[in-house]
Amino acid sequence: MTVHDTFPGSPGALRWPTLFSPFRLRGKSVRNRITSTPHSTGWGHDGLLTQAEVDYHVRKAAGGVGLVMTFGSASVDPESAASYGSISLWDPRNDVLLRQLADRVHEHGGLIMSQMTHMGRRANSVFSGVALKAASDLPEGVHREVPAVLNEAEIAVLVDRFGHAARRLMELGWDGAEVTSHGGHLIEQFYDPYVNDRTDRYGGSFENRLRFGREVLAAVRAWTSEDFLVGFRMSAYHGLLEGAGLTDAELVEVAQGLTAGGAVDLLSVSGGTGYTVRSSSVFVPGDALPENVNGPHAGRLRRATGVATLVAGRILDADHAEEALVRDGVDLVAMTRALIADPDLPRTYAAGHTPRPCISLNEGCIGRLYLGRPMWCSVNPGIREPEVDLGVGSELPVHRRVVVVGGGVAGAEAAFRAAERGSSVVLFEQGDRIGGRAELAGRRPGRERWGLYLDWLVERLERTGVDVRLRTAPTVDDVLALEPDSVVIASGSAPRWPSWVAGAPSTVVDADSVVARTPEPPEPGAVALVVDDEGGFVAPTAAEALAAAGWTVRIVTSLSSVAVEVDPTQVWWVRRRLKLAGVELVDSVSPEHDATSWTLVDLESDLSRPAGRVDLVALAGVRRSADALSGRLAAAAPDLEIVKVGDALAPRNLLDAAAEGARAGAAWLKPEVSAQPPALVGAG
Repeated sequence: MTVHDTFPGSPGALRWPTLFSPFRLRGKSVRNRITSTPHSTGWGHDGLLTQAEVDYHVRKAAGGVGLVMTFGSASVDPESAASYGSISLWDPRNDVLLRQLADRVHEHGGLIMSQMTHMGRRANSVFSGVALKAASDLPEGVHREVPAVLNEAEIAVLVDRFGHAARRLMELGWDGAEVTSHGGHLIEQFYDPYVNDRTDRYGGSFENRLRFGREVLAAVRAWTSEDFLVGFRMSAYHGLLEGAGLTDAELVEVAQGLTAGGAVDLLSVSGGTGYTVRSSSVFVPGDALPENVNGPHAGRLRRATGVATLVAGRILDADHAEEALVRDGVDLVAMTRALIADPDLPRTYAAGHTPRPCISLNEGCIGRLYLGRPMWCSVNPGIREPEVDLGVGSELPVHRRVVVVGGGVAGAEAAFRAAERGSSVVLFEQGDRIGGRAELAGRRPGRERWGLYLDWLVERLERTGVDVRLRTAPTVDDVLALEPDSVVIASGSAPRWPSWVAGAPSTVVDADSVVARTPEPPEPGAVALVVDDEGGFVAPTAAEALAAAGWTVRIVTSLSSVAVEVDPTQVWWVRRRLKLAGVELVDSVSPEHDATSWTLVDLESDLSRPAGRVDLVALAGVRRSADALSGRLAAAAPDLEIVKVGDALAPRNLLDAAAEGARAGAAWLKPEVSAQPPALVGAG
C-alpha cells in the first residue's frame, strides 16, 4: 500500500475532511490540500541543484504531501545571480536532477511545480559583481543597492526567459510553474507605484504597471502545453506604515488584473514585502504573529478573483489548516515549515497521530538563510543529517544499555532515538519535567508551541519505553550500577559569572532565574539592569518579564545592539516589544562598580558614566558546561563509552542540542580519530 492509498477513510480524513480531500487543478488531481511552498535551502552554489535537495523534496512527497513546490527565488535569467543558494532554471547542468526530482515525486503520488522569478532590486551584486536591474533606480530598504533601470528591449528578453524556463520544466516532466512577485520581486516592483516611477508604457497608469506581469504570465502559457499548471504568488498586504506600499484594496485589484482571462490556475497568497525590515518581519511570520495569519487575506483574494487559491503563513497544524480551508474559503494550504519539522506530517495526521511540531522559531530555517547560512531545522535534525532518521545508515545496535544524564532537548532526543533502535534506556533528569532551558525559553509570550514540542518529546519517550527518572541527579555509582554500554551526558549549562559580580552593590542573578520566577520590585521605581552579553532571546525575555512585574528596566549590552544574534525575521519584533514595554536599550557598554555604585563604560570611547539607580542585575551571558560527571565516570570506568552533547559539550542553541542528541541516540558516536601525530611537513 502506498502512502496516497492511506488517506480516504483514515482517522485524519474523518477529523479533517476538507484537508484530506482531493482537489482538481486544470485536469490534474492533487491528492490532498497540503502543500509545501517554494523556499530556498541554501544548499547549492552557482545556481546548481544538489542531490541533497532532490532527496529533501522527494522525502516530503513520500510523507504524503499533495503538491510539492520548489526552489524559492529560482532564476530565469542568466544575467542575474540566483540568490540564497537557489537554483538557475535556465542552466542545462540541472536537467538530470530536475527530471529525477519530478519523476520521484510522481512515483510517490504528488504533483510538482517550481517557482521562477527575477528578483530585480531585491537581490544584491556582492558575489556576482554585476549591477542589479529593476523597474526603477530606487533601492529597497533591506539590501539598499541602487539598481540600473531595465529598458524595453531588456524587458522583452526577460518575458521570453520566463516562458523558456517554464517550457524547460514541462519538457523535464514537471506539472507546472509558479511566477512570483511576492517579497518585492521584479513583477511587484513594476506594479507598485511607490517603486515604479517609469514614464514609458510600463509605468504610470495601473494598466501600464500591470503590463510586465501580464506579459510574463502570457508567455508562460504560450510556451507550455494546455495541461501545464501556471501559478502566481503575491502578497495580500504589505505590512508597511501608512503612506507607503499598496493598500489591501489595491492589491485585490492587482490580483484581479493579473488573473483575468484564465491566465492563472493557482493564486498563492502570503503577506509582507521585502521593501523594509518591518515588512520583512511578516514575510515569513514567526511566533510574534498569529497562526493562519494570512487566511482572511487569502480568502478575500479568492472571492475577488474566483481563482483557486493557496494560502501560506504560519499554518502549522491540521486544525488551522482545516480552518483556512473551511472558514477562509481557500483551496490549498501551505504547511511548509511544519513539513520541514516533520516531512511525514500528512501521513502522521492521517494515521491519527501527532507529528513533530514546528515551533515557528525561524532560527533554523529561514533565519539561517537570511544570514547567508544553509537551511536546517531547530527541531528536526533529519533535515541537516538524514542519516539520524530511524532505519537509515549503519546497522542498528542490538540490546545496548544506554544511560542519558539530563532531560533537556539533547537528552530527550538521544534517549528516544536510542530506545527506538532497540536499546534499553534510562534517562535521569534532576528537575521535575523534561525540557531544560527550552522549557524556560518557551515561557516567552507567543511561544506556546514550544510546549507542544516538549510534549511531543515526552510522548516519544513514553512510546519508546524510556525509563525516565525525574528529580534525580545520579552519582557515578548510580550510573555504573545500571551496567551501561554507553552514557550520554546532556546535563546542560550553567552561568559563567564575570569578574564584576564579586562585591557587587546590587543582587546579581542569572537571567534564567528571572524567567523561571520573576521577582517583585521592592518598591515603586525599583530598577533592574539586564546585562546582555549573549545577543539572543534570553535578555529580552527576562526584561519583558521584569517590566511586566513593575520594574523599571534597562538592557545594556557589550554587543553592537540588543538581540544582535536574533535572525532578521524576528529581531524587529523583539526590539519593538521591548520598546513598547518601556525597556531602555543601551549598546556597546560594559557594567562596572566600585562596590557602592554602578557605572557604564562605553566600549568604543572608553568613557564612563553613572548607571544611576540599580536594585537588581540579571545576567544573560556566555555560559559554561554543567558537566561534573563525565570525568569521574571515565576515571571509574575507563572503557565506558561516554558521549557529551548539547550545552554539556559546549553551550550553544536549540538546533545544536537537538542535532547532537539525535546523533548520539542514533549511535553516531565520535568518529574514529587516529592517535598518531600528523607527519611533519618540511619548510621547503
